[in-house]
This record gives sequence, C-alpha cells and structure tokens, in this order.
Amino acid sequence: MRINEAGLSRRAIMRGAAGLGLALALVGPARADAAASAQQLVVSLSGELTKLVNSGQSTNQVISSFQTIIMRYADMSAVSASVLGPTWRSASSAQKQAFVPAFTGYFARRYGKTFSDYKNATIQVQGAQDAGRAGVLVSSVVKRPGQEDIRVGWQIASGSGSPKVVNLIIEGVSALASERAEVAAMLDAQGGDLDRLIAQMKSS
Repeated sequence: MRINEAGLSRRAIMRGAAGLGLALALVGPARADAAASAQQLVVSLSGELTKLVNSGQSTNQVISSFQTIIMRYADMSAVSASVLGPTWRSASSAQKQAFVPAFTGYFARRYGKTFSDYKNATIQVQGAQDAGRAGVLVSSVVKRPGQEDIRVGWQIASGSGSPKVVNLIIEGVSALASERAEVAAMLDAQGGDLDRLIAQMKSS
C-alpha cells in the first residue's frame, strides 16, 4: 500500500510540475507580447509628441492637439482615480464622469504651455521591462539640444482592455504622485468640495 501511495504521490508531483511548466510557457510569451506592445505604444506616442512640439502651432492649438493625444494614449479614468485618491471612492458617478474630462483638460493646458521648451527635442525609446502587477515600464531618454538629457519611464497598464499610459517616472520621480499632491492641495483650498474643484479645473 505504501508503494502505491508513493507511486501516486510521484505521479501527482509530475503532473503538477508539467502543469506549472505549461503555465510558465504560456505566461512567458504573453508577458513578452505585453512588453513589446507597451514599447510600440511609447514609440508611437513619442513620435506624435515630437511632431507636435516641432509643429509650429499656436499654444492653443498645441494644447488642443495634446489633449487629443492624451485621450488616445493614456487611461485617464485610471489616472484620475489615482490622482483624486480617497475622494474618488466617495464621489458620485456624476462627479467621476465630470472629473475625468475636467482633469484631462487641466492637465493638457498645464503642460501643453511648456511644449515650447522642448523644441527640437527627440525621444529615444530604449526598452521595456515587465513590472509585474504594475504593468510594463518602458524606458526612454528625452534629448534636448544644448541641455542635459531627461530620463523618462512610461508605466503602461492594460486595465482598460488595451495598453495605455498610467504614469510617468521622470528622473526617478513619479508624475502621478506629484499630481496627486497638487490635486490634494487644490481640493483642500476648495474646502474639500469636489464640485468646486471640478469647476476650478475647467476654468484654469
């Protein structure tokens, strides 16, 4: 009886090992595909941003184009939820639906105004790394004539169903964390009133 039990135990271990091997064989290519897709996303996004920076458009046109790019390449629902933090969880559906476009527009205007500082800059995408549950981190370098390079990491996740940007790591600093602190200060200035914050973002 002991021999049969030992035989069954060995067979069970072998089946388990085979199953694990199959799972790893399936997950490995999937992660590689995710990294490749994320890197291609950043390559395409970088090309559009470089083209926009050097387009010669007016500031208002740049901001409008930038907002369109953001909406296409970034998961702004996920970004908005993270930026707003605990307030997002207690917000009504109507407030959430209003905050996402308000924040997206505010973000586009805030940073679109700085694009003139990056004229003739290029973005070199260097590679992608599987970041586990955080998604994929794509590394790049922004090169500006006569100025120091800027290291930028692009955090890509597929929570929306397709790869999208959810954060930037600029010289080791999380842009999402910086925005979260900025929005928290703005919300405090509005007495914690989310509707007033949304109105402020729309007018800023």
